[in-house]
Amino acid sequence: MTLRLASFGIRGFVGDSLSPKVVMDFASAFGTFLGGRRILLGRDTRYSSPMIHACVVSSLLSTGCEVLDLGVCPTPMLQYSVKAYEASGAVSITGGHNGMGWNALILIGNDGAFLEPLGGENVLDCFHAGDFLKQPWDKMGRVASVDTFVEPYFQALEEKLNAEAIRRAQFKVLMDPVGGAGCGYLDSFAQRFGCSLVPLNAQPSGYLAREAEPRPRSSSQMASIIKHLHGHAGFVFSSDMGRLSLVTEEGEPASEEYTFAVIANHVLDKKAGAVITNCCTTRTVDDIAALHKVPVVKTRVGQAYVISALMDEQGIIGGEGNGSVALPSFSRAFDGFLMMGLVLEAMAEKKNRLSDLLKALPRYHIVKRKLTCESSRAYRALEILPERFDPGEEGRVDWTDGFRVDWADGWIHARASRTEQIVRVISESENRVTAEQRAGDIVRIIEQEI
Repeated sequence: MTLRLASFGIRGFVGDSLSPKVVMDFASAFGTFLGGRRILLGRDTRYSSPMIHACVVSSLLSTGCEVLDLGVCPTPMLQYSVKAYEASGAVSITGGHNGMGWNALILIGNDGAFLEPLGGENVLDCFHAGDFLKQPWDKMGRVASVDTFVEPYFQALEEKLNAEAIRRAQFKVLMDPVGGAGCGYLDSFAQRFGCSLVPLNAQPSGYLAREAEPRPRSSSQMASIIKHLHGHAGFVFSSDMGRLSLVTEEGEPASEEYTFAVIANHVLDKKAGAVITNCCTTRTVDDIAALHKVPVVKTRVGQAYVISALMDEQGIIGGEGNGSVALPSFSRAFDGFLMMGLVLEAMAEKKNRLSDLLKALPRYHIVKRKLTCESSRAYRALEILPERFDPGEEGRVDWTDGFRVDWADGWIHARASRTEQIVRVISESENRVTAEQRAGDIVRIIEQEI
């Protein structure tokens, strides 16, 4: 397995590319970059996370850092806590949406966002050079366990949302955190917002009972029972609580693309402002922004790019089609608890069912494909697409992040993933046959090249 390096972290397969030495060197580089100051640390429930946690703690202490250990903690909750504890940064140990065996170190800056590119490049330079800050025996850092972060987080969330309206609605909600970092916090959310909770896959475990990436296929278990349980809404999370897909009271597992769309429609009803998203999110978001007469700013794919543009453009909401949403007025994180709260708020204030919120959206047919491929071959395949794929006279080509073509009735996008050894192909159109055909054409060209 190839190690995946980015300005905001490192990801790999444990026991292969993500070895204890790699973890320790990367943590030492981040500690060196921070100059031995205060840092928060959180982890998920993956089997490998305790081992990685031990490596990270040792390395940070050796650089003189004061480590505040939050234990098992969702990444967005860790990000929110950075400012509250006046920390210089944070490290989240999490496999996120990746499958079992994978794990990662996500670096977070002093603003609670993923570490910005310039700082990340400095960390990578230090990592590759192996030139780390090494404190003498009497200047080693200290580590302390912290458990006071939960109440301030949920208090802030309650103040951000119309909590009274949600409580009056007395929703019955199904939540599936796939045994991940959110398991221990579901009851806190439900009790604070007056919800009747039906938990699924809510025992902390390194075993993934379903696919970690929230989408219709990983929502099938919830979709099969929600109507029988008279649930009002179902929420399917990634193991780090950074992504969310929805299941309606009728048992429809909605595409993860519509999480951002539903929430953006609700937020823009309250306040106008720029919408930030990546270059391969459903056109439904563009339609919603046009309806509210606000601009849409497109970025490269990834939380770091969306949040950076969100702050630069002073946007009101940002998100991606993988089921991620951020409100800069709350935090600089894709936050599953916030997303769930906003969906329930929309249902309560509008007195709508979740299915009604989805039916109110303009919908397109979207097709997603992925091909396993080494990065070097992936980029060569993408470079050949303009020669092999004819977009026609009406097609407009864009290279913001990979290869994209826009037509009046839809678009197609192909790019190499920065977190996995795959090429992702997404095609969207007003017509399902057209979306399938375009995706098939691109996939065949790439398969021939790899």
